[in-house]
Amino acid sequence: MHAKVRLELNNHIGELIASRQAKNAVMRAGGELIAKLFAGQGAAITHMGVGTDDAPESETFNTAQLTNEMAGDTPGLSGLTEVALPPEAFHLIPDETQRIIKVRVRGTLPANAAVGTVREAGLLSKSGGSTILYNRVTFAPIIKADDHELTMFWEITFPYGDLQWF
Repeated sequence: MHAKVRLELNNHIGELIASRQAKNAVMRAGGELIAKLFAGQGAAITHMGVGTDDAPESETFNTAQLTNEMAGDTPGLSGLTEVALPPEAFHLIPDETQRIIKVRVRGTLPANAAVGTVREAGLLSKSGGSTILYNRVTFAPIIKADDHELTMFWEITFPYGDLQWF
């Protein structure tokens, strides 16, 4: 499995102000989420979110949630920091040549959401009262004002065929 994200910050007239690209890390709980799907126990990815923590991931990959706290002199984000991903946000694309299935996910945080300095993002599974952070990516700070939209384009690839190389 391989995943990457592209973030685009646009002003109120749709002009690109800033962008970031990064590869993400799957959290341990995210790996368990996918493994449970094989047993019919898993839940879908339902949301994407952002946070303020740019600390690298630990060797245990056990981050449980994105952070929305003061970082040094920089205050936490104001407004919502998560947005629901409707079914039409997901696109499955088979690639016969590379023997992979790509899942592309697109979501946008509206102007009044996550205002402040954004340093991390992730895909989430929310079901009942629980939230599972599937993956997490950190990047150079993006300053989001209350008239900016932040759109994230996630691409996750799942290989198929002879996987003896694992």
